[in-house]
Amino acid sequence: MVNSRGGYPPEKYKVRGVALVSALITAVLVLILLGGLYFILTRLFESSEAVRTYSSAREAAASGINYAITTDVFDRIVYNQPCPDGNPPCISGQLLVGQCCCSLNLKFRLKGSTNLFNNTVKVCFAGYRPPPGYPITGVAYSKLPPGNKGFIFSIISDVTDPQGRNNARIEAVYTP
Repeated sequence: MVNSRGGYPPEKYKVRGVALVSALITAVLVLILLGGLYFILTRLFESSEAVRTYSSAREAAASGINYAITTDVFDRIVYNQPCPDGNPPCISGQLLVGQCCCSLNLKFRLKGSTNLFNNTVKVCFAGYRPPPGYPITGVAYSKLPPGNKGFIFSIISDVTDPQGRNNARIEAVYTP
């Protein structure tokens, strides 16, 4: 009878269980690495804060201007929809210069402090100038230009801490 082993000796291979131990050690090292990365991102860089942290009141005021530009507050003013605080932007219902405003109240911290400070951002309709290439709107035209083109808004970001030490006010004019 012919043996199917083809000349190989019938030795048993010795398996020592090193794979399980090395997998466990690798898993523990990966967990330590991920925990260290989480600690660095949350504590040292303060990237997971619910309230933004700034190094100065001026930086917080500039961030308030940028925040107002990225929100939909301009559409709310133009179309007379309620502001983020729930108040109507135009009391009379008409888009009047200086009388249609929305306020945004932002909370922030200064680096090295645990106190919360206020940043009040006021966005007001300041005027209209027809953009180049668009028809002049008037009584005959009831449709607004797309994207609020030609509308001019004033943005005032005012930062004051409770002690009155850090005050900053930045005013900007924005045309979408």
